[in-house]
Amino acid sequence: MNSKDILLALDQVAENSSKNEKQALVTGFAANDEFKAVCKLAYDPFMIFGIQPTKAHEAIEPGELFFDENGTHEFLQDLIDRKLTGNAAKDALEKQLRTLSKESAELLIRILRKDLRAGFSESTINKAVPDLIPVFPYMRCSLPKEAKIEEWDWSKGVISQEKADGMFANGNRIKGTLFFASRQGSPFPMDEFGDLIEESKIKLRENFQYHGELVVERNGEILAREIGNGILNSVLKGGTFGEGERPIYLVWDLIPINAVKAKGQYNTPYLNRLKDIRDSLKDAKHIRMIETKAVTSLAAAYDHFFSITKQGKEGTVIKRPDMIWKDGTSKQQVKLKIEAPCELEIYDIADGKIGSKNEGLPGALRCRSACGKLKVDVAVKNEKMRKDIEKDRTGWKGKIVTVVFNQLLSPSASNDDYSLFLPRLAEDVYRTDKSDADNLERIQEQFNNIITGKAA
Repeated sequence: MNSKDILLALDQVAENSSKNEKQALVTGFAANDEFKAVCKLAYDPFMIFGIQPTKAHEAIEPGELFFDENGTHEFLQDLIDRKLTGNAAKDALEKQLRTLSKESAELLIRILRKDLRAGFSESTINKAVPDLIPVFPYMRCSLPKEAKIEEWDWSKGVISQEKADGMFANGNRIKGTLFFASRQGSPFPMDEFGDLIEESKIKLRENFQYHGELVVERNGEILAREIGNGILNSVLKGGTFGEGERPIYLVWDLIPINAVKAKGQYNTPYLNRLKDIRDSLKDAKHIRMIETKAVTSLAAAYDHFFSITKQGKEGTVIKRPDMIWKDGTSKQQVKLKIEAPCELEIYDIADGKIGSKNEGLPGALRCRSACGKLKVDVAVKNEKMRKDIEKDRTGWKGKIVTVVFNQLLSPSASNDDYSLFLPRLAEDVYRTDKSDADNLERIQEQFNNIITGKAA
């Protein structure tokens, strides 16, 4: 197949909406070595070209040659080997586009953008040609109930880390180069990450992959997730960082490149890996180890969790010091999450906010503990419940509902009552089997039992 044939094949796959038929087409086309090579160039995350085509490149008047007639494969290999960089790479790309046919030029642009625009992914290619495209593995967290964290040996110390709110990024240090990629292995365009890239080449170990999150710092302060990720998304689409803004890479793990594969594993204990990260990042300005502390009890781990969530951040992850790294879900690292139930009495119904779609309709249940020391508004769970309440508001008052929450909040300068953090209704009906709410002491006891692992 020449490049024109390959582009026509890709368009044929793109036009087919059936997943099974796409797979069959890709499997058939992948029997051709040239088609297979194009798929590898476009989707192998370790083949980094270091240049992104622009709209101006798309507008270049094409020539008549195909890939194999114009040294295009050699051009791409020179980009990968870093023989062509900077302005030399840009000039060479323009030369390629001016001499290639319209179809070949389009195919080259798709390859450089790492997107063949045919509606299939690495998994489709690997089903056609097993292991043709390296797949970035990922170690997921377990939840507390799945990992039996109360049975961990806390006396030796457990590692507690902030769960960052940024954009997950693999930092890949290979062959003297550094590139960041998404969880799926898609490389980030790095034109705006110059200082971070240069420091990474000095501070990060050769032939290792680092795991962390990109965040944005503005005038020395890390921005909230929704702001920082918005800036990062804009930059990754060709935008620029604003005045006083710069990307920061928060790191929590590293593994050798040879472990970066499906079902990969790295047996060096996590405490050793963490020390390696800490030692290598001394005096770094753009790369930092994620906020980390050692805790010797589950209660202390939750204290750290609460200190993080009170800052408006997502929470924490606890990790055993002997934790190995593996592709898949690990019971040696746990995302802390508290969900405690309590029974509260409905004492009033609050309407939806003025100007909202629920204005004048039930918006929240005003609930309190039996002793009246805790009060909290809990949003109506769904439209069915809203309609049921509207039919008989009076009938709902005095009823008991189960409320799930993440933290018990003490009285503050602006509120004399205890309250709940992230309260939500367990069901869209009130309890018909209960007529008494929990008092504050009972709510506190249930919450503490969950923290200490005593809850059933």
